[in-house]
Amino acid sequence: MASPDQYPVITEEKVGTTNDRFLHLRLYLGLIKEKQTILLVFTSMLAYLISAYPTISLSDSLWLLFSMFLAVSGTTLLNMYIDMDIDKKMERTKDRALPSGKISPLSVLGHGLLYTVSGILFAGVFLNLTAMIIIFLGFFFDIVIYSMWLKRRTHFSIIFGGVAGGLPAIAGRVVFTGRIDLIAILMGVFILSWIPLHILTLALLPKTLEGYKNAEVPMWPVVRSKKETIIVITMSSLISSITAIVISTLLDLYVVINILIILAVLILIGLSIMNLIKPTEKTTKIIFNSASIFMVLAFLLWFIGIVI
Repeated sequence: MASPDQYPVITEEKVGTTNDRFLHLRLYLGLIKEKQTILLVFTSMLAYLISAYPTISLSDSLWLLFSMFLAVSGTTLLNMYIDMDIDKKMERTKDRALPSGKISPLSVLGHGLLYTVSGILFAGVFLNLTAMIIIFLGFFFDIVIYSMWLKRRTHFSIIFGGVAGGLPAIAGRVVFTGRIDLIAILMGVFILSWIPLHILTLALLPKTLEGYKNAEVPMWPVVRSKKETIIVITMSSLISSITAIVISTLLDLYVVINILIILAVLILIGLSIMNLIKPTEKTTKIIFNSASIFMVLAFLLWFIGIVI
């Protein structure tokens, strides 16, 4: 593993003279957590496509993609800036660009503010006011409620982080409908209930758990028992699975699609119950890896079900 001393702080002045002109971009891709950002943007885009089909607007699609990417990326950068001291203490995160000194904190703060404000404003100008408000609330819940207020105080912080995670999908549907309807709310609940499944399985892994303890972050398995954490994970899988089936029913999808969603649901619930009865690190890793697949698969199947 590379030592932070190998990487000098990269200021805007140094970017132009570095031998690797793509280094700055690569560092920022890591800071915006590109996989997480892509997943949130994906849920927003698919929520729009599911809602708008067959009258999908290319203009709305592109502006939603652009606005959401900027807002989510900017919010994540601000999150990284706020959590820099925590990341320095965790083995899993200490070599990220910001805590290891590869990039300037002020640069991250400036880019985060610029991207976030731009994404929110673009949504208001080119989409609609309701979508802009929802995107702003995503930023507010993530940065103010979750990161600045609750993350260092209570293990219930992930619930409010989940609210922030569910709002991009609601915004995507609202771009077409102009209002928050039942399906929009259920899509938000689906992601809200999925997030503890994703975060807590990662938090249970020994390396991550030790990191949270060292950083004194009151994550669920740090302040509560492993058994209680696994119960929360199981409940999370049950609620998100039931919500997925309800959404499928309301969308009135082709029967084969409903069967596929039910099969995915049964696999996820089965893994969660198996881990509840006989918890192992291997099963926890499988659930963690399966959770993202389940999320992506659900939105893809809903869209396919609408199209066919």
